[in-house]
Amino acid sequence: MPSLPALDQPITADSAARLPLGFDPAALPRETVRHYIPASEDDLAAMLRTLGLTKFDDLFAHLPKEIRAQPRLPLPEELSYEALQVRLASIAASNRPAAAFLGDGLPVYRVPAIVAAVAGIRNLTTAYTPYQPERSQGSLLTHWIYQCLMAQLTGFEAVNSSLYDRASALFEACCCSLRLAENAEADTVLLSGTLFPSDLEVLRTHAAETNLRLEVVEPSPTTGLLNPAAMRARALALGPRLAAIAFPQINSLGLLEDVDALTDIATELATRTIAVVDPILFATGGLKPPAQWGSTGHGADILVGEGQHLAIGPNFGGPGLGVFAVRHNQHVKNDIRATPGRFVGKAHDLSGRDCCVMVLSTREQHIRKDKATSNICSNQAFLATLVGAALLERGDAGLASAVGLGRTRALNAVEKLLRPGVELAFATPFFNEPTLALDRPIAPLLERGRLAGLHLGIDMSARLPGGRNLLKLSFTDAQTEGDLAKLFLFFDTEFGAKSSKSVAAVIPPIPSSALRQAPAGLLCVPHAELVTYYQKLGELNVSPDDGCYPLGSCTMKYNPYVNDWAANLPGFVNAHPQAPAEDVQGCLEVLHETQEWFKGITGLAAVTTQPLAGAQGELVGLKMMQAYHRSRGESHRNILLIPKSAHGTNFATAAMAGFASRLENGEPAGIVLLEASADGRIDLADCEAKITRFGPRLAGVMITNPNTCGLFETEFKRIADDVHAAGGLVYMDGANMNAIAGWVNLAAMGVDALHNNLHKTWTIPHGGGGPGDAIVAVSERLCDFLPGHQVEKQDGQFVAVKASQSIGSFHRHWGNFAHKVRAYAYLLRLGRDGVRQMSATAVLASRYLYAKLSPAYGSLPEGAGAQPRMHEFILTLSPEDFARVTKAGLPPAAVIPRVGKLFLDFGFHAPTVAWPEAFGLMIEPTESYTKAELDRFADAVLAILKLVREHPHALRGAPYFTPVDRVDDVAANRALVLSEPLRTLPWIHPNRISPRELAALPVAEITARILKVAPPLV
Repeated sequence: MPSLPALDQPITADSAARLPLGFDPAALPRETVRHYIPASEDDLAAMLRTLGLTKFDDLFAHLPKEIRAQPRLPLPEELSYEALQVRLASIAASNRPAAAFLGDGLPVYRVPAIVAAVAGIRNLTTAYTPYQPERSQGSLLTHWIYQCLMAQLTGFEAVNSSLYDRASALFEACCCSLRLAENAEADTVLLSGTLFPSDLEVLRTHAAETNLRLEVVEPSPTTGLLNPAAMRARALALGPRLAAIAFPQINSLGLLEDVDALTDIATELATRTIAVVDPILFATGGLKPPAQWGSTGHGADILVGEGQHLAIGPNFGGPGLGVFAVRHNQHVKNDIRATPGRFVGKAHDLSGRDCCVMVLSTREQHIRKDKATSNICSNQAFLATLVGAALLERGDAGLASAVGLGRTRALNAVEKLLRPGVELAFATPFFNEPTLALDRPIAPLLERGRLAGLHLGIDMSARLPGGRNLLKLSFTDAQTEGDLAKLFLFFDTEFGAKSSKSVAAVIPPIPSSALRQAPAGLLCVPHAELVTYYQKLGELNVSPDDGCYPLGSCTMKYNPYVNDWAANLPGFVNAHPQAPAEDVQGCLEVLHETQEWFKGITGLAAVTTQPLAGAQGELVGLKMMQAYHRSRGESHRNILLIPKSAHGTNFATAAMAGFASRLENGEPAGIVLLEASADGRIDLADCEAKITRFGPRLAGVMITNPNTCGLFETEFKRIADDVHAAGGLVYMDGANMNAIAGWVNLAAMGVDALHNNLHKTWTIPHGGGGPGDAIVAVSERLCDFLPGHQVEKQDGQFVAVKASQSIGSFHRHWGNFAHKVRAYAYLLRLGRDGVRQMSATAVLASRYLYAKLSPAYGSLPEGAGAQPRMHEFILTLSPEDFARVTKAGLPPAAVIPRVGKLFLDFGFHAPTVAWPEAFGLMIEPTESYTKAELDRFADAVLAILKLVREHPHALRGAPYFTPVDRVDDVAANRALVLSEPLRTLPWIHPNRISPRELAALPVAEITARILKVAPPLV
């Protein structure tokens, strides 16, 4: 997922189409085949014959006819590979570049060269979340590097491997502070009114209908700062209800807040401080890190910030990088357990090798469900990878230079720009974003600047009362000397040339107490050495490029190279989310087209592109459902029905939205579980009884379809009709859309809200855990409540409009825009026929493998029998097989996870183990592989079963060929080490046999090699 540096020259459609791809499509067998489906017609026919079928339609014959989509979807025809490039280049070129001084919520810095190099390492970009640490050391080490370097910058010992963006991280910090509060009455976070308005909107949107209360303390219009005395007075008034105080270091006006005084207030009142920061400014020579704030040396308690600009360009606002950190030292040991997100810790394998592993997983949604600390599932992991690499290439001196240049340019610019009609708005120190008070309205000035090829800055006039005309400009190392000259000329033209007799500007100095006193000490690594190092890290992972990646419920399909090429067209990469709409028409067109495509695919009335991941899509849907009921005067609807077998995010999301399980007046409220029948689908009698019981209080139902066992809920429409009759709404988790896209009409099914994971069905690379991405489609009932903006085409122009009763925003800007480009590129290559072909081939591959494997293995759910599986299925061992392995020395609970480790030794990633069935292996092959590849995978799975039956002792030492032996995650969690000063690059343990080598070996040869190294039978 590379991000290219800014280019000084504008890019035209023709020149963009000729930008080198950076790869040879002809050398990539999956890249140029139609619809990215490499199975031949003969392959498909042979697999259908194995199942006793003749055509794709037969795969969906068990679906009710009334919910089937029309064969001819209302979508465009597919584009050829070459036409795709021309089309996307033309769209990107319709964005107009300008000399930009925007910054504000998303600063723009130069992109280090290492970023594009690391982003081209496919085994890093396409790998899954590192749940299998023995085959994920590449991703884990990149995250460890990120955590260590960010700890050095911030002084915080525990930096997680990322949240979505600054705004969502701030919400998570507020929730974390409630969990940490010692007083049970604590429910309120005091917020500085100088936080970014977009962040405050995201906070309010998230907090609606929850136990979190937010109060804003407004700043002084004169100083532009928060008054510590006013904050203290309000904090005292709240008494035991106060959970935390949240404030920025650099506020939304570009000014330095008195962070020491604000931290001291929190220390005095024994409450938490949430520091909202720009981490790049902690470079040597920059600002004081929050671990040192306050007069007592206590520092802040929780840190959040935006880290996107540490590694990539603006990309129209995303993907971002939510920085989140807490203290973890001899004085503060337990705060870490109340935090959201993922942490990587130091570990050892069973042979004593140093390695890394994800720790503290028992806080997360896949284990704790509605009791999890957050619903986050995919994070921004690959952005963290890129930030780590970028910081290593810059090193201490390079980062200091970038930050110092921004500061110097800001000071020089103020000296040149101040004149009659232009003055500093505040006698308050700024760092690199001065706010000017002008003698004329800002909006017309910005438009004149735009026509002159300038994005002058951000209109601050509405952020304070008083009616002043305020303009904020941002200065970094990204601007060229030509950009600065253009800015100065424009001001000369607008306000008259500055007189040579003008008095020198009085610029408020930054007090030394606000500056960093000691070097950050970042390691600096030469570019060539760093490229080689990260390439070696990539070799430790396995990728869908290498072969079948059978991780059930995760849709690990092929991620086309050309999608990355499209997302990195300079017209997209360099577009700032706060640029004038006239100059980002290409970006708005992508969002508009994405909306229209997904309306056609789902059959639903409207689409929002703002959600950042599937889990956030779930939250968006539930929040809209709540708003719908509020609008009808039915806020009492507080029951949400969820099947027991649902993904953990469903429960965690419901709790986050305000549906936490509880008793109210002796009656259940929040989540109510739906039972499963013997065949693994929803027990209809149980469901109908609960709809009848809770009808007047029923907010809705949340159902995954196909469900987590790979079975289609054929009674979905009947359930939806019953829910609607009771006044509730229907949410469908679309995580398994790869099974039904183009074959089912969601509107006909009765769906009111649905998310699609773009990093599953729609080929966004997983990035070792993220960034994910999502859309949410809704029925007519919910159109008026959509978050963010809809993009409409009016009089030939794309414009952003807000829904009439919008619930607010879930992202500071437009969402993970670069991923929308990737998904759109994929859709253009699929066309109307490809959407259906994709899903049908995925179901065919799954059912074909099931037919080959289920006679030898057992299958789950036990009562499912001959129920047709969709895109995935669950295998298990027989009671006799379990007995063999336990006799060889493994406890029953360890058997299935250890079988999963054997998949690693055959060159594959493991299936999903022990979920949703405790003794299951869930396999999802996707449509990305030929029949020969599926046959070889099946041979390997059968060989594993033969090992279980004939050599069960072989499971004790698995895996054998990965870079490290089985990782001791128990010890890593007991003695947490979450960061350390990085003085050299971490040591890499190479593959004993790489996945590519294993893929070239006969299955029988791999079996023989395992038996040679397996521990002896005891």
